[in-house]
Amino acid sequence: MIRCDVLVVGAGPAGSAAAATLAAGGCRVLLVEKDRFPRDKVCGEFLAGGALLSLDRLGALTAVEAAGPERIGEGSVSPARGGDVPFRLPSPAFGLSRRALDALLAEHAGRAGAEVRFGVRALSIAGGAEAGFEARLGTEGGSEEVAARAVVGAWGRWDALDRSLDRGFLRRPRYFGWSRDYGGATGFLAGKVRLYLFPGGYCGLSRVERGEVNLAGVISESARRAIGGGWEAVVEHARLGNRQLDLDLSRLEPGPRGFLGTVPVVFTAKPPVERGMLMAGDAAGVLDPFSGEGQSSALASGILAGDIILAYLGGGLTAAAHPRAYETAWRERFAKRFAWSAMLRTLILDPRLSRIAARLAGERLVRFAIGRLSGG
Repeated sequence: MIRCDVLVVGAGPAGSAAAATLAAGGCRVLLVEKDRFPRDKVCGEFLAGGALLSLDRLGALTAVEAAGPERIGEGSVSPARGGDVPFRLPSPAFGLSRRALDALLAEHAGRAGAEVRFGVRALSIAGGAEAGFEARLGTEGGSEEVAARAVVGAWGRWDALDRSLDRGFLRRPRYFGWSRDYGGATGFLAGKVRLYLFPGGYCGLSRVERGEVNLAGVISESARRAIGGGWEAVVEHARLGNRQLDLDLSRLEPGPRGFLGTVPVVFTAKPPVERGMLMAGDAAGVLDPFSGEGQSSALASGILAGDIILAYLGGGLTAAAHPRAYETAWRERFAKRFAWSAMLRTLILDPRLSRIAARLAGERLVRFAIGRLSGG
């Protein structure tokens, strides 16, 4: 039996942020991740200004800057029909691949004192906040048992644990996401992020480190089924539905890594606490990628989970009170972002409404949306 103060499941931005916060506070932390890093992941690979503040709080900002991210200050939204709507970001953002970022943050958690183990999956978690938790981990050599006083669930958009916990979000409307890399003459995207709307979905282009370009998109399950075929067919559908996207992609060259796709994704807030476990990042709710706030919220929620558990282990909160404290703080910090994201999703996925909104409000609407989605 392995014993630790805190078990953190998932080494994405939320899990690594929680582990680094806890380890820096003197906790014995076990951070487990089913994948092996570095690895690619479907993501917009966009770090908004709030994410940079969290990275600074963690002490990881200098390392992220050294990785050579694209510095992004402006962008545009292209409706399915009509002209582009330009905008400036309220604060500088970074474009950095998840392949680089996740590995960097997990290494940072390890340097802070967390034990980081890759290729390890949490198969089951039992117990609760007052009695403590027991988890069974699947490893290449078999399985191991872990006892922990607290657990942070940061396993991402979906995991088999979600089904075992009977989390209700699995029954809501679903979407699919994809991404792929591009290269070539990418200078027209320097310092910019571009969002394109098309029937049934949307996608975005932006540069990451080394001037490489990331295309990431979302499409509804019904549209995906109607199109059929692979991700190439989805991109062709998007190009036919948005002339600006077609023009911009024609200026790029497909990269060597090819397409990545997700299992079905549900864009919604989820319970931030499950059976006494503090859920962070996408495990607590998946924000629509058009918000640009997914990684910012993941980092912030991981830090918040770490701070609440430190207060509990330090005697400032009881075992029973710390999940309630986290749930209250999480909802105060993030619930409005999810509400605004859902409202704007309706607008974006309706070509007629998005066209009218772009014509009548344009940049003012985009500035309003950015402010609400960032918590402003």
